[in-house]
Amino acid sequence: MLCGPALSQSQTPSTLVNGVLSDSELGLRYTPPSKMFDETDSARESVRRRAAALHSTAVFDVILSMGFGDDTSPDWYSVNIETFPRARLSTLENFAAKARVNVLAAGARASQIGTPQQATFAGQVFVVSEFEQKEPPLTKRARVYTTIRGSKFLTIAFAANSIESLQQIADTTRTLEFAGQAASYLGFDRNDYPGDNSIGELHNTFAYAGYWLNNPPGAKTNTWAGKRSKLEAAGFGFLVLFNGRLYRELNANASQLGGSDAIAAVAAVKREGFPAQTLIFLDQEEGGRLLPEQKAYLFAWVDGVSRAGFRAGVYCSGIAAKEKGGENVVTAEDIRQNAGARHIAYWVTNDACPPSPGCVAHGRPPLPDASGVDFAEVWQFAQSPKRKDVARGCERSYAADGNCYAPGSGQNLHVDLNTATSADPSYGRNRR
Repeated sequence: MLCGPALSQSQTPSTLVNGVLSDSELGLRYTPPSKMFDETDSARESVRRRAAALHSTAVFDVILSMGFGDDTSPDWYSVNIETFPRARLSTLENFAAKARVNVLAAGARASQIGTPQQATFAGQVFVVSEFEQKEPPLTKRARVYTTIRGSKFLTIAFAANSIESLQQIADTTRTLEFAGQAASYLGFDRNDYPGDNSIGELHNTFAYAGYWLNNPPGAKTNTWAGKRSKLEAAGFGFLVLFNGRLYRELNANASQLGGSDAIAAVAAVKREGFPAQTLIFLDQEEGGRLLPEQKAYLFAWVDGVSRAGFRAGVYCSGIAAKEKGGENVVTAEDIRQNAGARHIAYWVTNDACPPSPGCVAHGRPPLPDASGVDFAEVWQFAQSPKRKDVARGCERSYAADGNCYAPGSGQNLHVDLNTATSADPSYGRNRR
């Protein structure tokens, strides 16, 4: 499992020094878990023999192969890092090609679970796939990540004999570093569509726009409906949003309601003309630790969207909320800790100054992980109107009335400001 035909790394070999992997050709640094055995040399030799026996030139290069324990033991886990030539899958667009590489890396005996998802780590966009392989009495599970570095696919495959061990080892993606500073892109969101005559001027400042699929919070209509083609023609990427339910709207059938809202979200995203695998964010307005009904609703919605061939995310608080017992809870972290094997993208809001720079729409925006949530893909760092209780430290950056206005709009278009590592965070533009 998790090892297709491969050859040894060529040109500039990787080095594992003091427990840190460095590869100068890929511009990669990664810290695997401690106490793992380095099996890279034996893995290279083994796959070299297999590739020769198969007379195969469609091969992976092994960067790193490490394991812990015997693979028949319940506590076994492993990590494999490999590369594969991008040119070998030149007929496929990036998402489909990365997903195909994940399947190749998992091996012929592995069965894919669910649909591939997209995630961003250290400024790199990965496609993530889940697999399982039954070896009674054990069921091996794997999570495979693939991105593109130069002319190569870079694949990181984690495997374990339990879901808990898999999650723990997969969390080491937080240690990934890539040479070159990651790009960041400024976007805006607002409840009301700004008007056809304003989008050209707005695109001079913003790379992407929030796009509601249903009525925004507090609204009786959705003025964004039918505007996708105009925004794409103007050059915008998208942050696609579906307004979720408040706690008071949930009951014992929270899971059923989440499933039906997922169906509604998928119907809306298709009606608006967004492509398959578009990332849809569920607007979770209430912060703190989610109650059982809220989690049931959220996870049922995520499951429904994912099953339909789209990617699921959540817009939620990235600010610590103090509970009665004195414990601080960040909503995004609470959701992630309870999400199990689900792949959820996180758009967090944290307009506290610091870390937020305030209502600043010029210069290079901060990276999303500067929000304090290191796994965030999008960070909303300014809101209109300004929240006086959290944004006191940067109130001078807002207008006198407390709003954040788009440059060039005078005081006509108040906006919320966002930063992301992609100019199209929901991958909602047509992929040609």
